[in-house]
Amino acid sequence: MKSLFAWVSLLSAQTPASLKVNWARAHLALILIIIVVVGAAAGGGTYYILSMNRGSTIFFYESLAPPEVDFFQHQLVPQFEAANPGTNVILVNLSGPDDTASVVEALVKGNSVGPSLVGIDNLVVGEVIYANAVTDLSPMLSNIEPSSLITSAQKMIAYEQQVYGGATYFVPFRSNVPLVWYNITAFTRAGINLPPANTTQLLADAAKLKTAGYSTPIMFQGGGRDASAATELYQWMVQFGGNPFMFNDTGDVATFQYLQTLSQYFDPGYINGYWGEYTGLYSGSYQLLDYQWPYIYSQLTNATYKMTDKNLGVYPGPAGPSNSNHVLGGDVLVIPKGATNLPLVEKFAKFLLDSQAQTETLLKLAWVAVNSAAYNNLPGNFSTVGNALLSAIDQGVFLRNPAPWISTWDAQIYDAWTQIVEASPQPSPSQVHTILNTENQHLYDYLVTNYGTQTAQQYEQNAFKPISVS
Repeated sequence: MKSLFAWVSLLSAQTPASLKVNWARAHLALILIIIVVVGAAAGGGTYYILSMNRGSTIFFYESLAPPEVDFFQHQLVPQFEAANPGTNVILVNLSGPDDTASVVEALVKGNSVGPSLVGIDNLVVGEVIYANAVTDLSPMLSNIEPSSLITSAQKMIAYEQQVYGGATYFVPFRSNVPLVWYNITAFTRAGINLPPANTTQLLADAAKLKTAGYSTPIMFQGGGRDASAATELYQWMVQFGGNPFMFNDTGDVATFQYLQTLSQYFDPGYINGYWGEYTGLYSGSYQLLDYQWPYIYSQLTNATYKMTDKNLGVYPGPAGPSNSNHVLGGDVLVIPKGATNLPLVEKFAKFLLDSQAQTETLLKLAWVAVNSAAYNNLPGNFSTVGNALLSAIDQGVFLRNPAPWISTWDAQIYDAWTQIVEASPQPSPSQVHTILNTENQHLYDYLVTNYGTQTAQQYEQNAFKPISVS
């Protein structure tokens, strides 16, 4: 079967059991049931039964946007299959990072892992490590890891080895840095020559845009979907000098008080805003898109929207009062515990980290390559978005601490967001502090109950800080 590739999307309510893959019977039946979804956001799917040689098949679990899926389907995976005749890669495209963690855990518990590799968000990898659902990669690290990892990737591995007693449960795969996007035409009409350099100028420019007739000029990821709001708020809080996990330190409080003021300029759709919201820049419903992932550049400049560098601006974003550091998003590779055909799985992991694949994803998807060799001999017209990415990295990047309870923090920070910013009327500055104190106490109590008093006390002692990888 030549270049067999299928992309699969699972809804949150589904479990890996719904794939109906029974590995005990696969030796005899050689059957895989795959859900092929018509659209990434669509709810339904069509079921196909495909005969396949299990021994030559790799299952790659990931959570990718449609253009990323298209790139894997038509370019990246065929290269691996061509270099390894008889091998097939099946992409199981999940709907979000939380799904990825739950699917990995369910596969391991159900003894249904098979020859699998997983790309999982670095924010939630702590959950599968805590659940004892992934393999220590130390014995095979030399077969997977390139010798030319970028500094931030080296620091990430060093951090996990320190935390997990020398074990290496994940290796960096792809990085991502959010950028700020704006409509150059609208800014020019409002008399703004350059995008705002800091948070003070952001407020002033928003007022200018409103005066120029753009009544709701800013889109913010405030919908909470796929932890979008939590990720964006985390970066804002760091730029204001806070430790987001604490909820209530001085920088955290100042962040929410500032965002209350900024929210008067938010597009009404912000309450549903998430990483997939960007078309309003084209339609004109808003003129500045607060931090969004770089993949949207190829979407807004495609044949549908036809924006160009003449009217689509992108830059690292305004500096906060404390710094202009950016959250380093992206995924790491893990191998679920109990995976089979490890030599083939290792070979695919090595392929994804080699300079050729890393260069292609850098140029085609604007993923920040973790293999430094990918930056050699890049074309001169690396693109506007590429330059913005490099500029953001130069300003400083950090990682969210991969605590196993990150999803609980996500839910609580979103709860604070809805009480402080979405509420009408909005609470007073003193009430903002009270709300954040309450969230701090809730998380402390949760940690005592689920992780023990020692972990809760470490939390209160500011132990779970952002990880600087600049």
